[in-house]
Amino acid sequence: MIEKIKDVFVCIVMAVLAYLKPIEGELWSLFLIFFLNFVFGYLADMIANGEDFQFKKAFRCICEATVFFILCTVIYAIGRFKGQQAGALQCVSFITYTIIYFYAMNVLRNLRQLFLEGTTPWNVVAFLYYVLRFKFIKRIPFLSDYMNIKHKQHEKD
Repeated sequence: MIEKIKDVFVCIVMAVLAYLKPIEGELWSLFLIFFLNFVFGYLADMIANGEDFQFKKAFRCICEATVFFILCTVIYAIGRFKGQQAGALQCVSFITYTIIYFYAMNVLRNLRQLFLEGTTPWNVVAFLYYVLRFKFIKRIPFLSDYMNIKHKQHEKD
């Protein structure tokens, strides 16, 4: 009986993986950026801030990642159901690049805390942060507009 349940479970997992094959690269990209965010966030807390591992933060990181994985897979599935797979792939790609942008900013912020200011690694990370924050933002449609509006709202508060 347990063997049959295991076989059914394996078949379901394989079917889902086959269905999601067109967005496999996007999902792996998300996994990588969430993994880096987790690792460097933990290291920054431990080394720079002197804090111990916190299950609450780890759980939150895993929950955030899960939400974005589900969002991308649901958007892809809806696009396929509607017969617009190309549009769904483009939408998933756009969402993935946006997620990568914001989480990469957080990863670089954490790396700046890990390195001593003025050292070569700190300068490299600070430069990458600058490029990502002020130059790369122009390459993602609507993101610079959003950041400007967000900045103006922050100034009002």
